[in-house]
Parts: sequence; C-alpha cells; structure tokens
Amino acid sequence: MPDAVTPAAVTSAAVTPAAVTIERVTTAEQLAEAFAVRLDVFVVEQHVPEAEELDALDHAPTTTHVLARTADGAAVGTARLLTDPGGGEVHIGRVAVRASARGTGAGAALMRALEAIALAEHPGPDGTVTVLLSAQVQAIGFYERLGYAVHGPVYLDAGIDHRDARKVLRRG
Repeated sequence: MPDAVTPAAVTSAAVTPAAVTIERVTTAEQLAEAFAVRLDVFVVEQHVPEAEELDALDHAPTTTHVLARTADGAAVGTARLLTDPGGGEVHIGRVAVRASARGTGAGAALMRALEAIALAEHPGPDGTVTVLLSAQVQAIGFYERLGYAVHGPVYLDAGIDHRDARKVLRRG
C-alpha cells in the first residue's frame, strides 16, 4: 500500500475529495496534526474530556493513523485502525473531519484508505477482514452509506450515544 491515496474526484463548493490527499501517518509531526484534528472535533466541538480522547492505543505498534490534507496542506481529517495479531478483524475509530470539510467526501476517503490498509495488511486466512466500529448515532447514515451494518443497542461512550457497526471486506 502506498503512503498516499487520492480518492476519486467529486465536485463540491467547499473542500472537494479530489483536493484531499490521504496520508498514512509515519512521523511525529503528522501524528501531532492528527491529534490536533481530533481535539478540535471531539474535545472542542463535542466536549469529550481530553483524557478520554487521547489514549495508549494511539501509540501502540499495531495502530495505524491516516490524515486527510487539502491541496494547500491543511490537515482536515483523521482516523485510526486498531489491529490484533492474526488478522481477520480490525477496528476503525476516532474518525474526525473538521467542520470546513464535512460533507465533501473527506470522511469517506479516510474510511476507504483504512479499509484498503486493513484488507492489504490484515486479512484472515480466508482473505477477508471484518471491520468493526463504534458509530456515533448522529453519524450512522454516513457509515450505512459506506456499507456498514449497524446493530445492537445504543450505548454511551464519552457521553455520546453510539451503536456498533461492522462490514466484511473481501479481496477482488
């Protein structure tokens, strides 16, 4: 998997996905930018306590972060992929897009990039990967449009209503 993936072009009056590049985070500077996006979205906008937002999993060797940048280099989104040895199942989380880039496809581009990494690097013996995530209730439509099946009851995480979701990825 290359370090950068450029999603297909879609027109928009604000940031367009064609103008967004998804980078795999490989440096401390990129990780700091990803954290800044998450703090803006989750801590400032959604009032999640900072101590709950940033955690030890952010620095685990099995965690992959991606960052969305506009053509001018501004970081507008991020997400992370948590994996376990053995492959076949991953967890996507901390999907955050700054208000200026919402509705432009930046979030979908982040998700597609992590799905591609999951399938390329963490398939199970049968070549599939089950992606699990905890969806904020207000974002369920976004995940359903990406093919995720939402299931189970609503529960609180960091004071925000969530539901579980999953999607099975197959090669080819």
